[in-house]
Amino acid sequence: MTNKFNWQSFISIGLLFSFIIMLLSGVILYVAPEGSLSRWIGWDVFNLTKKQWEHQHSVFSLLFILFSIFHIFKINWGLLLSYFALEKKRLNNIKELLAALIISVVVFIGTFYDLSPFKNFINLGSNISDNYSIEVEMPDIPDIDKLSLKEFSEKAFNISVTELEIILENNNLEIDNSNISVNELCLENNISPQELYLLIKKHF
Repeated sequence: MTNKFNWQSFISIGLLFSFIIMLLSGVILYVAPEGSLSRWIGWDVFNLTKKQWEHQHSVFSLLFILFSIFHIFKINWGLLLSYFALEKKRLNNIKELLAALIISVVVFIGTFYDLSPFKNFINLGSNISDNYSIEVEMPDIPDIDKLSLKEFSEKAFNISVTELEIILENNNLEIDNSNISVNELCLENNISPQELYLLIKKHF
């Protein structure tokens, strides 16, 4: 006889799995370097870039919300309503309700106004992220890794794209065309934009 599908187990396990991925991606993003820097140095964790971790965090946050909705309405709707039930014209669990509300408001306001200890928590993550930029040489060009090879050669080194292609070919780097972006070129050759920049810079 086939066992009936257990919705409670399914939802609870789904919540657990989505929570684990949310927690993992949240911690990784908490200490990750700033976006352009992470692309420049080729930063990744478990072979996933910062942008890919952001996607994972967003999608699993949505999945967690969906599982939570099912958990409330499929399993605990009656229990949840009982917390707000009136008993002798007074709301049940009024102390618990107020405590949860006050904590939520304090955290929201403290974070919004950048107050301690919320400020300290945010600054800790920022300090860890900023450490990645120490001793990193990065030209002051916005989104440099998104430039085409032609733009990169002119803005970063003031040379023609033909000269740049010769340098790259001499270093055994494959080039499809001069319109390819720096990031695409680096992905094809398994190097970071920073490594590419330093490799070219040695010739000047």
